[in-house]
Amino acid sequence: MLDPRNGKPITSFGKQGRARTGHFRVAPAVHNTLILLSGCECDAFTLDLEMGQERWRFHTRSRTGEYGHESWSQRLEWYCTGQFSVYFYLTTGLPKPNFIGNSHRGNNLFSNCVIALDETSGKRLWHFQEISHDIWDLDLPATPVLVSVHRGNELVDALATVSKMGNTLLLDRTSGQPLFPFQRKKAPVSKLNGEETAPYQPALQRPQPFARPLFGKDQITRLSPEAHQAVLDQLHPPEAGASANMGWFEPFEAGKPTAFFGIHGGAEWSGTAFDPYTGFLYVTSNELSWFPTVSRLPLKFTETAAHSLPGRKIYEKHCMACHGHSGEGGGVYPPLIRIEQRMSRKDMQSLLSTGRNLMPAASGLDDAMTHSLLDYLLFETSVQKETPSPKTTAPRYTYNGYPKLLDHEGYPSCQPPRGALNCLDLNRGILRWQAPLGEYEILTQRGYSITGTENFGGTTVTAGVLVFAAGTRDLKIRAFDAATGEELWSHRLPFGGYAPPTTYEAMGKNTSSSQPPEEGNLEAQKAMPTLPSRWIP
Repeated sequence: MLDPRNGKPITSFGKQGRARTGHFRVAPAVHNTLILLSGCECDAFTLDLEMGQERWRFHTRSRTGEYGHESWSQRLEWYCTGQFSVYFYLTTGLPKPNFIGNSHRGNNLFSNCVIALDETSGKRLWHFQEISHDIWDLDLPATPVLVSVHRGNELVDALATVSKMGNTLLLDRTSGQPLFPFQRKKAPVSKLNGEETAPYQPALQRPQPFARPLFGKDQITRLSPEAHQAVLDQLHPPEAGASANMGWFEPFEAGKPTAFFGIHGGAEWSGTAFDPYTGFLYVTSNELSWFPTVSRLPLKFTETAAHSLPGRKIYEKHCMACHGHSGEGGGVYPPLIRIEQRMSRKDMQSLLSTGRNLMPAASGLDDAMTHSLLDYLLFETSVQKETPSPKTTAPRYTYNGYPKLLDHEGYPSCQPPRGALNCLDLNRGILRWQAPLGEYEILTQRGYSITGTENFGGTTVTAGVLVFAAGTRDLKIRAFDAATGEELWSHRLPFGGYAPPTTYEAMGKNTSSSQPPEEGNLEAQKAMPTLPSRWIP
C-alpha cells in the first residue's frame, strides 16, 4: 500500500506496507473499507483497507462440509478465478489440467461460474454455472458488467458476462436468474478411460451467441483450393493416421486430435462495453480452430535400452527441460511418447530445423546429432510399456500443448470471421451486427475480403455513438459506428493495444460529452433524447 502523495509505503498496512496474499493476476477492487482480491489458488478474499488484515475468504473450490464439495471427486487440481466488479461479483475459470478431467470428476462447482458474494461477510448469495466439468478451456474470462435492460415494461438491474463459447450470460443481479431461458441439451459421452463428462451442456438461443459453437467440415476455409485441402489433410490424413474428432462439446479421445473453437474465445479477458442509452453491449471475439491431442502415458516409466543411445545425451541437453525425463510432456509442452504416430521422421527433422509455435529452432545440432536424437526418440517412445503400479488406479494422460489448426500458409483453418466486433441488443437478446476486426494485409492485396484476425484488445463505447477497439494482429486501433458497425477510421500503433481504449478530456473537449441516465432509473431512461433514425430497429 503506497501513499499517493509521495509513493512511500503506508507502514500501518500489513507489515511495513505489505500484505502477503498469494498469487493473483487481476487488479483488486476497492469498495468502502475493503480490498477485494481474486486469487489463482481457488480463493476469493478481502483485506481491510487500513490495516491489511484478511476479513473473509471464499473457497471457490469448496472444502469438506462446504456447499458444492460433493461436485468434485478429488482435490488434486486447481483453477484461477476470474475478475471482480466493484459490486463483488466474480467469474471463475476451469479445473486444471485442460482436456483431461479424470482426476476431478463431477460437475466441479464453482468452476465456470458467476458468483455473487456478500461484501461484508463473503457469504455466497447466488451462483450460476455455464459449463459443467469443463475440459475444453472454455472458462468465463472477463469481468462482469452491471447493466439495466428492458423486460416488458420493467427496467431490470442485471449483470452481463461473456464467455469463450460466445455466450452472454444475462442474469438478474439480485437472484442470479437468467433473463432469457437458459437451455441445455444432451452432450456426448467421454471417450477417455476414467473420464466422466457432464450429461448436459448449454445451448443458448438468447442472447444470440456471437461466436460459432462448433467447428465442422462446413466451416473449413475456402481461401483457396490448396488451403481447403491442407486443412482436410490434417483432419483426415491421407497416410495412416487417426482422423480428427469434431462436434459440439466433443470430448477427447486418446491418440486422436480434436478440432474445436474457443481456447482464445469467443470472448477473452478484455471484456465488454455497455451503452446504457441503447442497451447495446459491445464485445470483441475470436473464432479460431484448435487441434490438441490427448495421449495416454505409461503408469510407470522405466529405464530402457534407448537410454544408452548417443541421442539420449542430446535429448537431456536440448529437450528434457520442456518435454520431461521420458518424453511425457507437461503443461504447454507436448508429449513425445508415440510421436511416430503423429509425425514422420522427415517432419520431425524439419521441425527441429525451423521451430514452431513455442518451440524454437534447435540451435547447435548438426546433421549427425539430429539423426542421433531422432533415433533415440523413435526407439524410446516405441518401447515404453505400461507397467502396473499399486499406487496408481487411474490412467494417466497428457496432451500436446495448444496447437492451432492452420492452413498450409499459416492462416486460420476456418472461414471468416476470424476476429470480430459484435453488438448485442440486450433488451431483445439479439446480435444486432457483427463486423470483422483486424486485417491480414497480404490477403487484402490478393483481393480477398477482410476476414478479421485474432485480437485481445477490448472495446470502449462513447456517448458520441462511437466504438473503439484495438488489439488486432495488424497493430491498429479502429473507430466504428456504434449503430451500424461501419469502420470509420484506423491508425497503426507502434505496439499492440492489448487493453480497452480509454477516452478522456483534452483542451476542454470530451468525446463523451453527455452523461448516461442514472442506473436503474426508469424515468430517466424514458426521458432520454430520441435516438437518430439509424438506431430504430
